[in-house]
Order: sequence, then structure tokens, then C-alpha cells
Amino acid sequence: MTRRVRQPLHDGWTLRQVRAAFGSPVLAPVAATVPGCVHTDLLAHGLIPDPFLDTNEADLAWVADSDWGYSCTVVVDEALVAHDVVELVFDGLDTLATVRLDGAVIGETENMHRRHRFDVSGLEPGEHLVDVVFRSATQHAEALVAAEGVWPSASFGRPFNYVRKMACSWGWDWGPWLTTAGVWRPAAIEAWSGGRLSDVRPHVRVTGGDALAGHGSVAVDVDVAIRAADAGMHVRARLLDPHGVVVVDAMEQAHGSGVVQVALDAGTVARWWPHTHGDQPLYTLDVELVDGVDGADVVDSATRRIGFRTIELDTTPDATGSAFTFVVNGRPIFVRGVNWIPDDVFPTRITADDYRERLGQAVDAHVDMIRVWGGGIYEDDRFYDLCDELGLLVWQDFLFACAAYPEHLLATEVEAEARDNVSRLMHHASLAIWNGNNENIWGYWDWGWQEVLQGRTWGAGFYHGVLPRVCGELDPGRPYWPGSPWSGSDAVFPNADAQGCVHVWDVWNQLDLVRYRDHTPRFVSEFGWQAPPSMVTMAGAVSPGQMRRDSDAMRNHQKAADGDLKLDRGIVARFGEVTDLETFWYVAQVVQARAIRTGVEHYRSLRPYCMGTIWWQLNDCWPVASWAVVDGEGRPKPAWYALRDAYRPQLLTIQPRGDRLALIAVNDGPAPWRSETFVRRLSLDGEVLAESTIGVDVAPGDTWSLLLDPALAGCADTSREVLVAGDAAAPDGSAYTWWWYAADRELALPPPAFDVVAHDVDGGVAVALTSSVVVPDLAIHPERVQPSARADRQLITLHPGVTERIVLTGVTAADLDALLQRPACWSVHDALG
Repeated sequence: MTRRVRQPLHDGWTLRQVRAAFGSPVLAPVAATVPGCVHTDLLAHGLIPDPFLDTNEADLAWVADSDWGYSCTVVVDEALVAHDVVELVFDGLDTLATVRLDGAVIGETENMHRRHRFDVSGLEPGEHLVDVVFRSATQHAEALVAAEGVWPSASFGRPFNYVRKMACSWGWDWGPWLTTAGVWRPAAIEAWSGGRLSDVRPHVRVTGGDALAGHGSVAVDVDVAIRAADAGMHVRARLLDPHGVVVVDAMEQAHGSGVVQVALDAGTVARWWPHTHGDQPLYTLDVELVDGVDGADVVDSATRRIGFRTIELDTTPDATGSAFTFVVNGRPIFVRGVNWIPDDVFPTRITADDYRERLGQAVDAHVDMIRVWGGGIYEDDRFYDLCDELGLLVWQDFLFACAAYPEHLLATEVEAEARDNVSRLMHHASLAIWNGNNENIWGYWDWGWQEVLQGRTWGAGFYHGVLPRVCGELDPGRPYWPGSPWSGSDAVFPNADAQGCVHVWDVWNQLDLVRYRDHTPRFVSEFGWQAPPSMVTMAGAVSPGQMRRDSDAMRNHQKAADGDLKLDRGIVARFGEVTDLETFWYVAQVVQARAIRTGVEHYRSLRPYCMGTIWWQLNDCWPVASWAVVDGEGRPKPAWYALRDAYRPQLLTIQPRGDRLALIAVNDGPAPWRSETFVRRLSLDGEVLAESTIGVDVAPGDTWSLLLDPALAGCADTSREVLVAGDAAAPDGSAYTWWWYAADRELALPPPAFDVVAHDVDGGVAVALTSSVVVPDLAIHPERVQPSARADRQLITLHPGVTERIVLTGVTAADLDALLQRPACWSVHDALG
């Protein structure tokens, strides 16, 4: 008997047009890439234009409305077909697929988010034709709307909620309408004899000890498939520590197909922590299916990496509502999070390097939780592996977003999808919570859906029934929450500040960024403010003659309803009317950065009443104006630097408290924070008008506050004064906090005046700036000189006499003159002209 054999099916595929939609060209078959999708294959052969460029997206609806076929010839040898069972395996088919082998239908699928396995035992050696035909998901959904009626959604008229498919591929308020089809995850022929392993679900516990270590145990549930004639099968589980040393080894007999549980007592183990609180030791769990008690004949094997930690969601009622606090290893933590969308509208193009770069950008910004949003996908295994390694907690939505869902059409697929993905992902130490949906409970109660639905089911049976039942069965040790937002009770408005998690969108949609301070939530799982991407990024997606805010191409790269009007509202309040494109670009990015600082610093100042923020969003799937802090080409916006500053472990902030200003220190670090902090009121030309030094002493996981004396913090001339506070021993102003008494357009700013000293460093140039006056929000955009260049800091307010250092990689000293003038270098003074 031999180990299970897997023969990948990634080569030799052909794409053909099965049914051409109206307006479609007639195309001959072409070579296809698997994993891949129709759009990327057509793009590779030059059969469609770049869908990201200008308005090309609008001309490609025919791709989604057509039917497509993928086929390949596979050579099967005698050794493979000699096994007892031969299966055709697809880790992902997108979406409505009919699978044929040698012309005979062997299966049909209707869910992008599941793995599929088809028994093809009895094959003869030789060549066999695998053919997969994908029906149009858009046409299918429209037919269901006509037959079943309307289930409302926020989908811009495209009924994604009738099909189990990546919702955002149907268009979103930040994404293009490029609805995909194809063999989007690996495919293979697998053969086995005697038995095989299916899913491995380790239930990890750690008790006692301290913050570094405790007593660990693992109950490993192993799904096995065993042929009835093979009664001598056993499951063996072995745990290895982070150094590869075997900790414990155990074996249990498999009495036929089903679940075998193997118990491992690991003794003393090191605890896994999010990176903001500790280390990430990962243990290796090897599971083998063996024939006989000696374990020498290995039939099949699987490996998982696990971490020992506890995680709880504290929702204890209190005087105002109820808490929403993540408790890791017994320690309540303030979550510093970001929302994640698919990093490319065509997910098969996302590489391991892309995942590492993007998640690394999250870590570098002090982010410790990634929320995988419910309109995208259950991410690739590489994503979760990296989160384990990097110490990023994962909030995982089930894939329901911004819509009512017809339960009678989807119930079977939803349960199968949930079982598949809970089993696949539950071993990850980083996985912190399962969340039932994005905004659907809120939508049902507040967006007029009830009148449309007239008593029909809309998804509540999934969020309160199917999903918690599946999680309770397969992953009982992990928190489950029915929705984001949700208050924890149907008796309370789902987006209530006082309990549960909330989404704060009134600020962006109707108000001004300072109105974040109107909210006192327990946990904010979405809030955001838009800005355009890097000018270089947008210039790659908009033709030169279209680089105007009112052009069709530019408008196509702003998907939000009234997005430009909302951007302008925030800009006009601070800078007045802005007509010049370059100035608009700078001030729009400044306003987004200030929105982040304002919201995050306010919510962190409310600790422990508020215990988390998850900014919308980290990343983009194409070049677009959006709420992301990293644009579609991977370039950090100025807002990314603002997020990094606002999420620093030790935060100093000035906040209004009634008619006074308060200095507040927040310590989310593991050690006490002691600082001699200055508070200084300055004139904008650099004169110190009032000053005090204050001793700050904050315990780990605590806050400290002091109402400032009006003689210190009061202002005689709002147009000419500013308040600043910072650590007197800090080498620069990276952790300073500023309070402005007036809008930028009302400031009497003196002309920028700073000395520059530059020297070469490894890979770039270090620039030291020392000013004699206050210079608000200085930004150097080195990508305007060299597209691949980066700055390590952005939007620095220069304090007179304090030297600020910026490292610019990807440029040289020869670029210095260009780097220090527009369009690369900007400050508020430049924007006000």
C-alpha cells in the first residue's frame, strides 16, 4: 500500500467560448491558466483591453454574461488507476460549473467558496478529457430575480445575493464590475487505497501558568475515509515544538469512516500572542493514517501548525449596555484593526509576495487584527499562515454582505460552505472570531428591506441558526457573533453605540470628521474616510488626456455614491474651494489622514469603555479613490502613516472634554509608560506663549488623563496659535500631538522656512529638516520622482527647532532638488497658496 497520490491538473488547459453574450466578439479557443479566470486568460492573449484603464470596465460586461469552457487532456498511468479510489478534485470552481470526464457529466457546482471532490474510480490508463463549463452567474442571478422576486441589496442593481460567489466581483462602492468565472483554485486527480485523511481539526487548550507559558493539550478531530475491508487503520498524531522536537505522540484506532479523536497532552507550552503583546511560537501537528499498530505503513498524512492561546469575547452587561472586548490569554486587549478586501479583483493574481507585503504593511502600522470582510472570499491558506506567523488576529466574516439573502435558494450550499471553511481554517492560532455577516442585520432593520420582503426569509436563519450551529459543532472553542454591526440583542437597535460592535458611517456620509467624537461606542468594526490613491497609481489607470476630476475615466475610478461631493465637503471645511488637481490630491489625502487620527485617537481615549477600532479599509483591489490606506498598486497613502501614528502602542493625544482640553495618554504596550511630557502653546512663527512639563505614568493596558489649565491651553488668537504636546526626551516629533484652534484656511501661516541636510543611506537618502516656524503636514512623495520610491514618514508637522528625519528609499542625492519641490513636496502652506 502506498501514500495517497496527487497529480496536479495545472497544465494544458484551453479556454473556449461556449455561449456568446450580446455584444460579445466571437473568439477562438486559447490556452488557459489554472488556477485562473476568464478575464485574466483573455487579457493574457490581448483579447480584451486592460479593464482597469479609463472606462474599459464598462465595455466588458459581455465577459460575465457569456458561458465559458475549460478543458484539458490528462494522461493517467497504470499506477494511479490501480488504487481503490480515484477522484477528480477541485479546490475552487467559480461558480456555476458542469464537470465532465470524457463527455460524461460527473458533477455540477454552484458555489465558488467550496472544495469539490468527484469519484471517477474505474478509469482506464491513458488519455482522458476533463471539461468544465461555467454558466454565466450574472445571467443566472437575473433569471432567479425574475422567477423568485426581489431580495434587496446594496449592490448597485446587480443581484449578487442569489449566488454563492464573491460579492464584490459584481461591483462595489470601491470596486469594478468584473464578475469572474474559472477554475480559480488548484485542481488535481487524487488516488488512494485503504483510506485517506480528510479534514483535521485540532481543538487547542492552554491553562494555568503565566503570560509566557501554560499547560497545553490538543484534542485532534480527524475526518477519515476508510474502505470497509481495511479494519486495521489507526490515526497517529504527533506534536513538535517550534524547534522541531517531538513533544507528544499518540494513536487511536479508526473504526471505519468518520471522526477519530486523538488526545495529546503537551505539558508546558509557550503561549501565542498577537504581535503587539508578545511572541508567536507555532507548534507542528503531524497526523498520519497508518495500517497496523506499529505505524510503519503510512497510508496518508497531513500537517497543521497550531498555537497555544485562549481567546474570549467579553460581552458582559453593564450600566450603559454591554462590553465588546477581546480577551487573549486572559488579557483584555484594545484591538487596533483594519478591514481586508480581496487584494485584486482577480484573486488568482495575488501572489505569496503580495500577501506578505500587504500583511507586513499592517504589522508595520501596529495593526493587530485583520477583519476579512464578508463581501470577498475565504482567503488563501497563505494568508492565514502569514497571520499566524506575524501575530495578526483574524476576524473572519462568513460571506454575506449588504443584502437580504433568499434562504430557501441557498440553505444547502450555505451549510456545506460553512462546514468546509470552518474545518479548513479553524486550526489557525490567528483566527479570533467567526462573524455571521456584514451589515445585513442592520440593513434589515434600518434600510427599508422589511417592506420589500413582506415576511420572507432574509438570512436571519443563517446568522442565528445554521452558522452558530456549524461553529459550535466543528469549532466550539472560538467566539461567534451573528453580525457586524450587531448589538447582541434583537431588542436593541443593531448599530447601537452602547453595546456590541458598530459601524460609524454617518461621519463620512453626512457630517464632518470631527463628528467621530459624537460617538462613544464599545467597539467600532467599520469607519472610514476616502482619499484618492497615489497620483502615480492613478496615472497608470487613467490616460493623460483624462487626468481631470470631471473626466469619464476619473469618475469611473470613484465608485462611491456622491464620493467626490463628500471628499469636497471635508476639503472645503478646511481649505476652501480647491480647483487645481495637484492641490486637490494633496488636501484630499491630508483630510483622510486627519480623519484616521481624529477617529482612532478619540476611540482609544475612551478605553476601557471602547475596546477596539477596525478601520475601513487596509487595501484596494484596483486603482481607485477609496477608504484604503494602501492603494491598488501597494503604495501607502499618507493615511497609512497616520494610522501607524494613531495605532502606536503608547499614544499621547489632546481631546476635548466639555469646554476644556485634556491631555490623555494611552498605553497598549506590555510595560509601564513613564514620560516627562511638555505641553506648549506656540505662535505659528515659533514663539513659545505658554509651557508646562507634566509627568505621565501609565500602567500597561490603561489610560491617564489631565484637564489642561486654561492659562496653558487657552488661545488668544485662533489664527496664529497652536497647542502641541510630546515627550521631552524624544529625538524627534514622531509622537507629538497637535491641537489646532482654527481651520487651515483661517490660519495666518508664515512661509515655510527650514534647513535641509541630506546624506546617502543604504538604498536611498536621509533628509533632515529643521524649521524656524510651524509647518503643518509636510509630505514628500518620492514616487513622483521615481515610481518605486518610498518615504518612511509622511505628513509631519515641523516644530520650530526640532529636527525631523525622513528616509527616502529608491532615490539618490541627485534627486534631492526634485524631491523638495512640487509636485513631490507639499505642506498646508502650499495648498493655501
